[in-house]
Amino acid sequence: MASSTAQRDNGQRAAYASVEELLAGEMGASVHIECGRETVDRAARFVHERYQRRRCAFYLATDQGFDRETVRSYLTFFSRIAGGSVTASDAIVHFGLAHIAKTQIKKLSLEQRALINFARMSLFEPEVVFCERPLANITPATRGVVTAWMGAVADAGGILITAGEPLREALLMPGTAYYEEDGRFLPAKTAIGSEPEEPDEAFYAGDEVHVFKVPARMDGATLLFDPREVDFVESVNRQNFASVRGELYPVSMTLDELEAELERFGFFRCHRSYIVNVQKVAKVERFTRSSFNLTLADARETQIPLAKGRAEAMRDRYGWR
Repeated sequence: MASSTAQRDNGQRAAYASVEELLAGEMGASVHIECGRETVDRAARFVHERYQRRRCAFYLATDQGFDRETVRSYLTFFSRIAGGSVTASDAIVHFGLAHIAKTQIKKLSLEQRALINFARMSLFEPEVVFCERPLANITPATRGVVTAWMGAVADAGGILITAGEPLREALLMPGTAYYEEDGRFLPAKTAIGSEPEEPDEAFYAGDEVHVFKVPARMDGATLLFDPREVDFVESVNRQNFASVRGELYPVSMTLDELEAELERFGFFRCHRSYIVNVQKVAKVERFTRSSFNLTLADARETQIPLAKGRAEAMRDRYGWR
């Protein structure tokens, strides 16, 4: 049950006065928190104490392995500690580490070190997983194997708790997202209650063509972007941004206002906090049985969340099956 000091945000989910209250109030559920480093440490300590009777696995940014060990010897060591059914060889194969199995950890890239941490956690067949920024050092080439493993943990009834920045990573995870603001923890809006209304204004009104540019601010100047330049619009910590060629620009219009204007240009409200340019979508990926992500066709293969209630609407609108 939530702490008595928790407050309801807009009559929906509770806002909490501390990360400890948040984790206690959401006990047993997957929770993802955008927060600073100090809060990450506090959250990790709380999870370690509260879930000590469960099989837990932790991955913090400071977990870099043992430099002199090879990948295989490192995972074999933890496999013996875990004493479970998943072997070091199983983990090496699953996370694509066979080609570096004999390599010393000190010679690995940041991404390879991240992968051995996920491999290490998998050895414990965890019921509870705590990760600090799980996607921080993961490239698009290997992101799928990481998200698939995390999705499998969630689908099996496990609890995923992640912490760190940015909010977009928290929103991608299966579960509930919160962000830290002025010492309080506020729920990110992650659901859409109803279908958006079709705009009343037609693209053509008689002989008049409706022209729209996305107004953004930068260094005191107003920039006007053609909608075709915009990859997506996101709302983060109560501020809206348009993503153009990998850069985020603040916009003053609300998401509802932008949705009404951009829908006619092929944009879709995929999430309470996101509007996506459908022409830029390369893949629709299932994360767990009930959660989805959209992968964009940009250089970073950016992922943005697709809310459960919007996935079917998107399929119907664009004929995707």
